[in-house]
Amino acid sequence: MNTARFIHWLSCLACAVSVVFPALVFAQSNRAAVGDLVEFTSGLGPTLAEIIVEPDAAGYVVILLPTGKEIPVNTGKLQLIQKAGTPNAPMPVGEAVSWISGGVSERGHVTKVNGNWCQVKSDTATTIGWLDCKSLRTAAQANLPKPAPASKPANGKLPPGALLGKWENADGSFKLEFQGAGKCFLSMGPMTNGCTYAPGNGAVTVTFAGEDLVLTANPDGSLSSDADAMMPMRFTRK
Repeated sequence: MNTARFIHWLSCLACAVSVVFPALVFAQSNRAAVGDLVEFTSGLGPTLAEIIVEPDAAGYVVILLPTGKEIPVNTGKLQLIQKAGTPNAPMPVGEAVSWISGGVSERGHVTKVNGNWCQVKSDTATTIGWLDCKSLRTAAQANLPKPAPASKPANGKLPPGALLGKWENADGSFKLEFQGAGKCFLSMGPMTNGCTYAPGNGAVTVTFAGEDLVLTANPDGSLSSDADAMMPMRFTRK
């Protein structure tokens, strides 16, 4: 399965939903507010940003991008991720952390905390972005003894019930929930759709809208697509 093709199909579905329901972005929140975290999509793709100026009469707000750039944008083009006032996660600003991005380990520090989200900056570049604070690993956590790895079945297959539960990728943009009887749910951002799955020899095939995504079980317990794919994916249990 071409992972990029699979993700492209989901992106097309997202576009269709945004056309049919353009007015529902802030429907449940009544009004955008300073401190809201939102998803903003530009020519470079989606990114998380923070509202720093409340809406004017025309429905425009000013958002602060992770790069520090401030831009005005209509709330109809924003997807609410987290309301202002959400209690901050217990993560100090300046804390040295590590995280996984696209299957690659990154190191840096926390520059800002807003509710459940931490803005991080990598040590080796000027990369700044928002990540779920729960996905970050502090130096203290890195020094904790690692649990003994689970024994791998002799036949190379996933043991019964090993998949059941919730999985997601590093930034939480893609989520999988495996249920019984081969049923699952695949989420991309705010959208959730049904899917089916079939475990095999050390892998699981997820079928969504006629497309197959093969995820291989890794020794660390994660699931990943072909590493040589244009857009490789890696899921960990949550």
